[in-house]
Amino acid sequence: MKRIIILGIAVALVVAAWTGAWFYGASQISAYEKQIEAADGVTEPKLSCGSFTVGGYPFGFDLTCASATVTLADTTVTANGLKASVLVYNPFHLLVFAQSPVNVADAFTGSQSRIDFKSLEGSGRLDGWRIGRISLVAEAPVWNDTVLDDRLIAKAGHLEAHLIDLPAEHDAKAGLAGLGQFIKLDNLEAPGFGISAGQSTFEGEITKLPDDVRTYGAPDFIKRWQEAGGVFNLRAFKGQDAATDHFEATGNLSLDGQGRVQGQVKLNSKGVVERLGPVIPDNVRGLVVGGQAADGSYSQTINIAAGVVFSGLMPAAMIPPLF
Repeated sequence: MKRIIILGIAVALVVAAWTGAWFYGASQISAYEKQIEAADGVTEPKLSCGSFTVGGYPFGFDLTCASATVTLADTTVTANGLKASVLVYNPFHLLVFAQSPVNVADAFTGSQSRIDFKSLEGSGRLDGWRIGRISLVAEAPVWNDTVLDDRLIAKAGHLEAHLIDLPAEHDAKAGLAGLGQFIKLDNLEAPGFGISAGQSTFEGEITKLPDDVRTYGAPDFIKRWQEAGGVFNLRAFKGQDAATDHFEATGNLSLDGQGRVQGQVKLNSKGVVERLGPVIPDNVRGLVVGGQAADGSYSQTINIAAGVVFSGLMPAAMIPPLF
């Protein structure tokens, strides 16, 4: 009997300790939400919730923000609701869900748009303080301009985007890591560009990034990346639609010691240039997309040195230093 009583007391103490720890964690989350809500919305993003609750006891934390509004400088983003979930025993894995629609307004330009979707889910996982994977998946996203009335900009059947750790690039001694990027769009429609049943993929990677996400907001972040020899490699950015028109871009970019962009990008397309119309004026079209081959395709190599963009041997644009 004494053993049973002792066991019962031990279990009660464990439950009490666990409960106390959970409520302490919930109070810290609520305090952090109030801190974000008190931000100025100019130098730091401000999040406002119509109501904010923390649930999920005993094994997780479920954060629900109804009527969410995020403000940063001139941009305001609103959503019907946001929900985030994390397990107590695995706090480095976060799941995020959003309720349709999401509205975006820019007070400086006067632009307004709305994004509707069947579902929108995000997830993030850290390996220690190194990014393991960040993903966003949307089903049936629809993007409308809403300044005057609903005007379809683009819609797709499926969208997914991933930021993935590259284990082969991790240098624990130097504190450096690499991240791969992958984006995919299926069944894309963009009336303004005459695109229907389009497919697009983006594959790239960034090397020599700090392997601690807590340093990503540092003022010298970009300079540290340059000094480590970081490079952005554009493996392939491709697109094709139902008319078999297509485009592809590959290349690599980095920064010199003065923060100026350098690198090379190769472009190839067919049937795309004709759809761009006034987006690329006739007098500069050749500089951007190159000459037309006998099969109707265009190709161009863009070289960038000390922030100067060259089309062939001719300077075409200037990119200001990034630090």
